[in-house]
Amino acid sequence: MKRIVFAFVLLWSGMLVIEAQMPLHVVMLGDSNTFIGADDCHNPKGWNKWFRDLAQPLSCRSYARSGATWTETPQTERDIDGYWEILNDNNVISNQVWRLIRDVNETGIQAIPGLILIMAGTNDLWFADKRPEPLSIYIRKNCELLAETFPEARIILITPPPFTKVPVEVQHQAAEEIGQCGQSLGLPVIRLDRVKPLFPPSKLIRRGYSKDGVHTTPKGAKVLGTYIYNQVQAILQ
Repeated sequence: MKRIVFAFVLLWSGMLVIEAQMPLHVVMLGDSNTFIGADDCHNPKGWNKWFRDLAQPLSCRSYARSGATWTETPQTERDIDGYWEILNDNNVISNQVWRLIRDVNETGIQAIPGLILIMAGTNDLWFADKRPEPLSIYIRKNCELLAETFPEARIILITPPPFTKVPVEVQHQAAEEIGQCGQSLGLPVIRLDRVKPLFPPSKLIRRGYSKDGVHTTPKGAKVLGTYIYNQVQAILQ
């Protein structure tokens, strides 16, 4: 009898795994909280590791870089192979987009993304004196390019997770701007600034979600990745 029950549990759990799979190639663009999950999304400090574990997509690739911004400068150039982990004129989302396009062109149709998740904006707010232009200009520019290049892909914008370096009101304003931009483009937006029970900025460090008030610990990343996974599942249904 025990063997029968055990076999049923295995079968049932296997069905759950199959049900949870996303039969898509998933791509992430963004800044440090995505970057710390590593390009192959395996590091538990990054939310994308936990998202990948839950979603079990066909593939999961991050193009994020620490220090990246939505906004650009007059000196920004298309630099597909550049690598930075700090604020830099060319450390921008558009270069991640062009790197993705180049990689897909080189690897062929099998790697075409079916889901593109973009979480960015933290550095635009943190270093606002160096990135004074509106986020919406560059969100529109990059999302329109992605939609034109990958017309079958679902593009989902994710606002920055709450952090301690700028006032909460400023974070809400930026999230509103991203939300309005997504609405005008017909793209869903996951608002992380509204997840107060999960990530209250004043308690990020005390509750062990972050050590520096910006970047997630494995505990914070798991909470964030699980939340984003559930939101994405709801959007894709």
